[in-house]
Amino acid sequence: MNKKQLQELLAAKRVELSALLTGAETAENPVEALAAVTAKKAEVIEAETKLAAKESLEAEAKANALLAASRSGESARVISDNEAKRPFADFGEQMAAIAYAQSPAGAFHGLGGKVDKRLFEVLAASGANATVPSEGGFAIATQFSDQLLKKARESAKLYPLCTEIPVGQGNDAVELPFIDETSRATGSRWGGVRVYRAAETDAPTSSKPTINRHELRLETLKGLAYVSERLLRNSTAMSMILEDAFQSEMAFTIDNEIFRGTGVGQCLGFATQAHEGTALMVSVAKETSQTAVTINATNVAKMLARLRRSNGGKLRWLVNQDTLSQFPLMVIGQMPVFLPTGNISGGGEFGTLFGIPILPIEQCETLGTAGDIVLADMSQYGVITQGGIRSAQSVHVRFIYDEMTFKWGWDVNGMALLKKPITPFKGSNTLSPFVSLAVRA
Repeated sequence: MNKKQLQELLAAKRVELSALLTGAETAENPVEALAAVTAKKAEVIEAETKLAAKESLEAEAKANALLAASRSGESARVISDNEAKRPFADFGEQMAAIAYAQSPAGAFHGLGGKVDKRLFEVLAASGANATVPSEGGFAIATQFSDQLLKKARESAKLYPLCTEIPVGQGNDAVELPFIDETSRATGSRWGGVRVYRAAETDAPTSSKPTINRHELRLETLKGLAYVSERLLRNSTAMSMILEDAFQSEMAFTIDNEIFRGTGVGQCLGFATQAHEGTALMVSVAKETSQTAVTINATNVAKMLARLRRSNGGKLRWLVNQDTLSQFPLMVIGQMPVFLPTGNISGGGEFGTLFGIPILPIEQCETLGTAGDIVLADMSQYGVITQGGIRSAQSVHVRFIYDEMTFKWGWDVNGMALLKKPITPFKGSNTLSPFVSLAVRA
């Protein structure tokens, strides 16, 4: 198929998917409806992949043609030699090469205007459609953008535990069908399913699951850096400083949004998410005679009783560093509540409470404040992403300051997959994947 045919096919598949999603809400057989939605989503993703591959081939051919046209007279470059094929040693070396290429001749201590042949290789490989250095036609190599994303993921503590949902190219949102269940009382399970014991001649009352859906749109997390001439001359230091700084800040920001994001242009945090005035995260009250600014074994036992858990092993006690002194002496009778790392329980770096790993994070509040300890099933938080980190650069923005401008963008958003706590079949204490302890002032 040509590009136009693939675009028409993808448009048709998206229309069919939209119709299935709309019909699923009132379908008589919701299980079959969900299966049809899943199958159609797979067809949409396949069509998106084929179209993206076709567009990539066309972009590469266009870039190669432009590249060939730009090689004339004294500016001609031969990129088939060993110098052009040698990869950049690190991120900083490539950024310095971009800065030199885009700067006027004589700038940067005589290195301005000098074009490193390896940049043409990066350009051809990336499928970029601009080849004039002064117009910013050199892209930062994919391997270095991917490396920044990889380091950010490794540094983050909450993000790697979430359920990640990739979004295909050409889309900026995802719709997630789910069973709309807020109570386990009879008549409310699965959003209204009932079964009956009836006499042979009696017909049972009809019922069906209630299906709802989340819509989650991609939002861009951005980074911007101005790099001075002096720092550009020391590419090793520049690489280390920029990579460490931006991967650390991206990791911190995404974790902070997952915890308490507003949902406006950013992730909706599990601690702030609410539906119809009901907060998703439930709170356990302190004990009547409890000493101020403490956490005791009864607190954590009651928090565990309020947890609505799922399979997947993503349970964590999220705690502020200040709270760690509270756990080592916790016991119930003769049974230890806390087990240190290296114990037979196989706990993490900071030990376990009731067999669940403890994870200190900066986002938790200080000891004694609500939010200093949270029991969380992070598999119940969904994060959508599209591709890796995008990068761009310019010599013009801060030219008079002898600075180069680099920027990055990461399309990512998230929210909890459950909209509100669940009321159990028996009892009035609601259950949630996210449980906190009330203030103990």
